[in-house]
Amino acid sequence: FVLIFSFPITAYSWEKVPVPDYVDKKIKSPWNFIEDFEKQKEGKLKLKKLTINNKGAGLKPFKIKKDFNGNKYLEVTVKHGWNNDPYKKKGKETERAEFQTKQKRTLNKEIWIGFKTRLPKDFTHIDDRVLFFQFKNQHDPMKRSPLLGIRFYENGNVLDIAGDTGGIAKKSWNQEESDKHSIMIRYKKNDTNWLAFQEKTRGKKPYNNFKLTQNKSFKITKLGEWTTYKIGIYNTKQETGFVKVFKDNKLIFDYKGITYDWKGKYTGSYVRIGIYRDSGKRIGIEYPDQSIHFDDFTVVSDKKTLDKYLN
Repeated sequence: FVLIFSFPITAYSWEKVPVPDYVDKKIKSPWNFIEDFEKQKEGKLKLKKLTINNKGAGLKPFKIKKDFNGNKYLEVTVKHGWNNDPYKKKGKETERAEFQTKQKRTLNKEIWIGFKTRLPKDFTHIDDRVLFFQFKNQHDPMKRSPLLGIRFYENGNVLDIAGDTGGIAKKSWNQEESDKHSIMIRYKKNDTNWLAFQEKTRGKKPYNNFKLTQNKSFKITKLGEWTTYKIGIYNTKQETGFVKVFKDNKLIFDYKGITYDWKGKYTGSYVRIGIYRDSGKRIGIEYPDQSIHFDDFTVVSDKKTLDKYLN
């Protein structure tokens, strides 16, 4: 017979990723890691190098789950009334649960981010904003959008990839600054595909020239299936900046230009995955519970390294 000894697992699956020699160290990402959740125990998420954007619910919204094939992943859930930002006024309530990097300075840095995500088969879309990724240049105070957010709108019929490249951080959204600083592309469901129908770059009104994408149309991922996002950002006041978004290796957003043009006290940047939605309290209803799955959360300094881990 064979004796089998069992020992408690104390390791975590967060792994530091080496920066290749060919990467210019002056512009390397301040984060270089992959978190694949494989060494986490099923159940409540354990934090080590990463953290959460906690508005009161703590780790309750975050669970480690396992598929039939043994793969572990992070399930993030929002419910009516959970994690409302206490600084939001009545009528501006939100519900959020976000897993994030610790805040670090990213000016003049090149960051490549990747993750896999899945909407469960029983996922219910809502007729409101549901953001599941953001790269945020944080200021004190800060009342504006991230540099890049990826969101669903209109019962999941619109995929919105957009953000603010600058402005006055302490001022709330206004049309003048949005025209000057916001960047955006929107896709609408068309049978089994996403079809680009609107885009915007800095200093212009929304239009439909579609210079920000090489793929005006791409396949919609079915509920219950995984998809992979890869995001490249060069955060700079110079015209050499960029924001790129790939979905399953198709380039669906390709902005080139200034990515940091803020006035305010910059405190650092975050990379966040999870759910951030407007609450049904705003209109006197309760939205259903929503859970989204995430895996292989990766942040590195170049696309070649990102492809190595996420292909």
